[in-house]
Amino acid sequence: MTDLEIKVKEQFELNRLAGQTVVVALSGGVDSVVLLDVLSRLVVSLDLKIDAAHVNHHLHHKSTEWADFCSQLCESYSIPLSILDVQVPERSRLGIEGAARQARYDALLSHKSPMILLAHHQNDQIETFFLQALRGSGVDGLSSMTSLRDDYSTHKKIFRPMLGVSRDEIVKYAKQRGLTWVEDPSNSDRIYSRNYLRKEMLPQLRTRFPAYEESIVNVIKNLADTSDLLKEVAAQDIDLLISPCGGIDLEGLNSLSEVRAINMFRELFRRRGASVPGRTWMTEALRQCKYAKISAAVSVNNKSISVKRYRKHVYLVDRKDVTNEGWSRVWSGETYIDLPGDLGHLEFSEVLGRGISKQYVSHGSLTVRLGSGNKRFSLAQNRPRRELRKIWQTEGIPPWLRSSIPVVFVGTEALFVGNHGVSGHCCAQKDERGINIIWRPNH
Repeated sequence: MTDLEIKVKEQFELNRLAGQTVVVALSGGVDSVVLLDVLSRLVVSLDLKIDAAHVNHHLHHKSTEWADFCSQLCESYSIPLSILDVQVPERSRLGIEGAARQARYDALLSHKSPMILLAHHQNDQIETFFLQALRGSGVDGLSSMTSLRDDYSTHKKIFRPMLGVSRDEIVKYAKQRGLTWVEDPSNSDRIYSRNYLRKEMLPQLRTRFPAYEESIVNVIKNLADTSDLLKEVAAQDIDLLISPCGGIDLEGLNSLSEVRAINMFRELFRRRGASVPGRTWMTEALRQCKYAKISAAVSVNNKSISVKRYRKHVYLVDRKDVTNEGWSRVWSGETYIDLPGDLGHLEFSEVLGRGISKQYVSHGSLTVRLGSGNKRFSLAQNRPRRELRKIWQTEGIPPWLRSSIPVVFVGTEALFVGNHGVSGHCCAQKDERGINIIWRPNH
């Protein structure tokens, strides 16, 4: 077993990832080709099920040739390959590099495998450190790439088993094994920041500081420790301040220093799978939440997340979750009705002695709508009917969450409400047939 194989195997064992189903991101370059070869030799000892995925960005006239190369390579290993075609926007605030990277990650995360393996190595890690420093990044950015992380939006894992391996070690292994790979000419184009850093700046740094790579790796490790500690503190603060309805207690938030509050909000953004805004945006959002009049409707919008305050709690709201208002569907006797977005579905079944009395169903078609606050509803059989919006106000449910609650109604009468069940005025009696409805949210 070679030194490189030993290092990769140790990373799998250290992270307890033996016996996993994985997909290798295969560009066809030397790094990913070596990773695929190493894993093919460790497949038995690590009990792995290996797939590969090649992302075709269609940015180079040889992109089809590279996809064909990857197909032939995987065929030689008897490893299944998926070709993932993406379109990279020509104009993006991320630049062509950033836009291609985003499209690539999105494509890889769409693969069925629960774990994506990337061939980043130690030199990539060092380059990322310098690029993040030049962008003025904080601890998270400067700690560069982690060997293993969860993608919060898909609940998949991203694993980089070669972060402790140098580029020289990878090339040496490839030559010893007689491997072939493709060369992307854009990797030599100094117009791209990473290539300029790799080809111009770092070689000069090496002539003056020959051991700079080892020093930077130590800095990255120290910053990663600091980042982990900050995340632990943020998790403790969230556990302490979060309410059953998902909001952060405003009084508790006010007791935190600004630095600690921003640290907590960074973690909340990460848990949403969203890009973390800069310090200036965070500071302004916190200022409005803390100091606006209690009667004011506070909403500070980011590209994907809104920070909102309702009464005495602060919420992070995914902006796509508040676009479903007005959605409706007529129930025609089917067993399931799918709700939009991530709201799940409703299940309908005919039962005896519970659910909505069939006499109410016969009065007209049942309609499902989100957030119908003007409908009347009874919380129990001996309780009067009231408008849903007043019930939700009493319960302290924020307005944007109400538009995600399914309501089944006839005319002005709500017969079923997702967070309450069947209205007290229309419950089936003990010996009466009824329509039972269950809301099954996706999360």
